Amino acid sequence: MRTLPLPAIAPADLLTACIDGVSDAAKVARLRAASADVLTAANGFDQNARARTLHMVARVQGVGGANRDDLQGLYKDQMSSQRGSARAYYDTIRNAAPHGKCPLCGVGMVRTLDHHLPKSQYPDLSVCPSNLVPACDFCQAGKLAKYPNTAGEQTLHPYYDDYGMQQWIFATLNTAGPPALVFHVDAPAAWQPADRERVQRHFNVFKLGHVYTANANDDLSVLRPRLEGLAVAGGPAAVFAYLDDERRRHVGRLNSWQHIAYQTLAAHGGFIHGGWAGIPV
Repeated sequence: MRTLPLPAIAPADLLTACIDGVSDAAKVARLRAASADVLTAANGFDQNARARTLHMVARVQGVGGANRDDLQGLYKDQMSSQRGSARAYYDTIRNAAPHGKCPLCGVGMVRTLDHHLPKSQYPDLSVCPSNLVPACDFCQAGKLAKYPNTAGEQTLHPYYDDYGMQQWIFATLNTAGPPALVFHVDAPAAWQPADRERVQRHFNVFKLGHVYTANANDDLSVLRPRLEGLAVAGGPAAVFAYLDDERRRHVGRLNSWQHIAYQTLAAHGGFIHGGWAGIPV
């Protein structure tokens, strides 16, 4: 997962822009009457996210006279709609991910916004800026309307959580057939149980095992010619040096599939001493 700064968007400004686009007078009245409650919910989200207690945020069907459809419509009709009155805010948040990379997996390209706490259960957070995260289609489809019931069920939030200072994803090299990397979670033992549960939850919900394995093994398929040339020129030492150099090149992202893949290959004696030749041409 990659971290992102909080959107520099005031919840009140975004809410006002959304309501300004509503044409139904009765709905406008309901939304304006609910505005204070919606802004209170946005502030509560921020406080709970900072405390890592988003599982304690109350699920609601509506607030202050505005029902779920009223609140969800603000996002659907005014933010995500190309002609919505708050579409500029949608684009600003979506485009905030550097190089368009999804912060939830670090692999896919951002195509949409994901509600960290789903709007189906938390309609009062439908247009809360800190609840909206740039995401790829694969990650959004994997998460759908999942929400946490416990501290350990909270998936990682790019605006509030930084678990990148220590490695918690690792891989093994399966050599029973053609060499293949398989990824898994092994969080540091010193972490609190809830933190260990959270990274495993994130790994599972966003199917990082599948995503990482697919990308790493695809990379393996074009690695053999390079390693073959190195082995001829310098033997296993040259093979190791190349793999370890690639590991160090990606060390700034300890939990990226690239760092983990080359870390695993460089540490595997059998692979260095000719096991690479089992990679299918």
